[in-house]
Amino acid sequence: MTETTETVKGPVRGATDVLTKIDALEKASAAGQGRLDPVILSEANQIVDRAGQRLRMSGELTVVALAGATGSGKSSLFNAMTGLDLAAIGTRRPTSSMPLACVWGEEPAGEVLNWLGIPRRHQVQHRSSLEDAQSEDLDGLILLDLPDHDSIEVEHRLIVDRLVELVDMLVWVVDPQKYADAALHDRYIKPYASHSGVMVFALNHVDKLTPDQRKSCLNDLERLLKTDGLKAPTVVATSAVSGDGLDEVRGLLVKRVSNKRSARERLAADVDRVADRMAKQCGTAKTPEIAEAEVTELVEALSDASGLPVVVDAVRRSYLQRAQAATGWPLTKWIGRFRPDPLRGLQLDEVSRQQGKALRKSATSEVASARISLPAATPVQRARMDSAVRTITDRASAGLSRPWADSVRTQIRRREESLGDELDQAVARTDLGNTTNPGWWAAAKFVQWLLFLVALGGAAWLLAALVARIADAGEVPLPGAGGIAYAWIMLVGGAALGLGLAVLCRLAAVSGAARRARAAEQALRSELEKVADSHVVAPARAELEAYSTCRDTLAIARG
Repeated sequence: MTETTETVKGPVRGATDVLTKIDALEKASAAGQGRLDPVILSEANQIVDRAGQRLRMSGELTVVALAGATGSGKSSLFNAMTGLDLAAIGTRRPTSSMPLACVWGEEPAGEVLNWLGIPRRHQVQHRSSLEDAQSEDLDGLILLDLPDHDSIEVEHRLIVDRLVELVDMLVWVVDPQKYADAALHDRYIKPYASHSGVMVFALNHVDKLTPDQRKSCLNDLERLLKTDGLKAPTVVATSAVSGDGLDEVRGLLVKRVSNKRSARERLAADVDRVADRMAKQCGTAKTPEIAEAEVTELVEALSDASGLPVVVDAVRRSYLQRAQAATGWPLTKWIGRFRPDPLRGLQLDEVSRQQGKALRKSATSEVASARISLPAATPVQRARMDSAVRTITDRASAGLSRPWADSVRTQIRRREESLGDELDQAVARTDLGNTTNPGWWAAAKFVQWLLFLVALGGAAWLLAALVARIADAGEVPLPGAGGIAYAWIMLVGGAALGLGLAVLCRLAAVSGAARRARAAEQALRSELEKVADSHVVAPARAELEAYSTCRDTLAIARG
């Protein structure tokens, strides 16, 4: 069975305003930085900048360029359309060396012409062969005659390449003998197939063709254009000599000038073109989701590898040992002083806690890593941790295009290298609560010493009576109650109550140690969750968020 990747719904072309498309392309480009092809992203940024510049200029002007190869007759067609002998016509290749501009109407065109970089300009204020009684229909038209795109001069070709990207509409003037030129189709037609709506193809010199030849050339040219990817190319048969097709071209220009949308349609086509290329790299798969169970398994693996069970047990035993030292019977609790504190053995005692506080308060990584003596992770523990990281990595990259999948893996792998050190620091900076003691310890300690002093007083009383009897120094009075001397009551009662209190305190300490261990485990787990998030989960989710932004904004840009 073939595995399929679930994708989001594709865009509806032409349903989005150009400003929205440009804004979406800018966001998609920002989200794709460092992930998608930098060449395509650079082109996207250039389109965004160019669109911003063009939209700030007059929307009343429509820039149309006549472009073509040497000998195609575009300069003759330019002169015929303007009614002025503006474009020089010659036989030396290349014919057209610099772009020319002809402007109709009173709308100031200086800003647009400066932006286009046209060094020679001529503003038409009188009628031309394109202008009949309704000459105002062309007001706002800027007609350019470009250098030959196949010129032997590199500078001329660069001018054509630059202006082809800037003008609002292109009229490609082709010769019946050269309309299939690979240089034209491969360099300008195929890459701009999405610009079909802002391109017109004029098959010039048709006055030299028979009707059958004209029909054959027109059909073949249209076939080639569709092969290049243009869905509905506009092809016109023209002749500057006979005037064929000039009225049809004029009608197309009038329509473009009147709707004032050529600039926006051109920009929209530019956005569509680069957005389509970005979308091929980005992909349209639905954003993977990292399951909470996978995050939980990662935290469990980190807990195991970091020695959390060892630390928690040390916290419990340390609590019991310190509780016994504080609340035990004074004659027996000193024995515990010979046993080392379990946390001190791990270098997680009060000295390490001070270093942990410094780590918690520090906003930088300049604080030295706390030195702890936890046992190193076993191969089994490391394998479990690596498996948990790999599971999240695979989940986060599942179904994504290669650039995004590689980016997810790279971001996680980059942080995974420092994961071991970060686990040690997480344990070191965790407040295990071993620097504070419960208030009842002090009360129990006071009572224990009080009982000890009572027992000691009874013992001293009895000892004094014994010494007096041996030394025949007279009887030391031993009053009592119920036939039992108070001295014996003090000695036995103080000792018994002290030992009994020690037992009760021990039972309470066991419960307190369990609570302290649970609190320490929760605090440690919280720190380890932060490590899991900062080193694995957050980088993966950041990449997925960037992917979602790029994919969704590209869908808008392509709409």
